[in-house]
Amino acid sequence: PSVGNFLLVHFPDTPGRTAAEADVFLSARGLVLRRVDAYGLPRALRLTIGGEEANHAVLAALKDFMTEGAARA
Repeated sequence: PSVGNFLLVHFPDTPGRTAAEADVFLSARGLVLRRVDAYGLPRALRLTIGGEEANHAVLAALKDFMTEGAARA
């Protein structure tokens, strides 16, 4: 069995839905994911696994981002 403490969340290149834009969106809500550009992954953010409440907050914010991102594009 595998064990990990983070997820790598990939984003499209679509304007309004990129990893860089998601980072700004999430940071404005007090949710800090890590950019992984330095690892050659400019289209992804690293999400450290947290408590259940924190995980739900990130998922809800990502849903908002993807929905609002579609409205902005």
